[in-house]
Amino acid sequence: MVPGEVLLEKVQNLRDLGGIPVGDGRRVAPGRIYRSASLHEATDADRRALEALRIRTVIDLRSAWEQGHQGYAWPCGRKVAAPMAADESVAAIYRSFMEGTLSEAAMADWWDTVGVFDAPAEYRESVQAVFRALLEAAPGEAVLFHCAGGKDRTGVVAALILHALGASREAIRADFMATNDSLATPERLEELAARINRGRETKISQQALFAISGVKAEWLDVLFARLEADFGSVEAYLSDALGLTPADLAALRERYLEPAAG
Repeated sequence: MVPGEVLLEKVQNLRDLGGIPVGDGRRVAPGRIYRSASLHEATDADRRALEALRIRTVIDLRSAWEQGHQGYAWPCGRKVAAPMAADESVAAIYRSFMEGTLSEAAMADWWDTVGVFDAPAEYRESVQAVFRALLEAAPGEAVLFHCAGGKDRTGVVAALILHALGASREAIRADFMATNDSLATPERLEELAARINRGRETKISQQALFAISGVKAEWLDVLFARLEADFGSVEAYLSDALGLTPADLAALRERYLEPAAG
């Protein structure tokens, strides 16, 4: 089982960031920050499970089009819209995929196709909203953030949060790559290919399906490299682009970190 994974009926790739080590002998406190795929198909049992985890703030990283197309209510607390994709782009990609016209090259180059590499710079207000929600959450309550599949935009936000909390690049990469064990195993890709290719004249390869179901380590490397090229460093992005002050970062670490076990 993937570290921190919580298995629900319809909510996929739900993971607790708790236990991830940071550089000063501490770790992310369990039960405080969760990441997942969309909640729009959540069953009643799923919602009860999420509520039992004391998740009171949910942050939706999907575009406004996605939120309208596959919406859901969150009666257990606060729901924050923090879109990290353009409506027209997402709608066009969705239509192309459903119609079978999205090329394998576009799937293989997924983060460029959907604009994830540039999302932190282009959607600064949404990333600010994520950190603001973390700072505003009541003590002891949990925050969950998600996009559609819980791997691309969610992976970016998880990486930025973990960096802000002091996690090493290796620890961030380990969390990022854990998605593949949830969403892109050979068995799951075979099942997905059989379902998606049913009735299609042009079949989608498992290699292309991996690109849209899983993640690649180099994507994370390119993301950080672009932030460093555009802003000087990831720290400068957090401070200059997002406006996070040293006091904000200290407050985040005070609230969401704990001493490492032992």
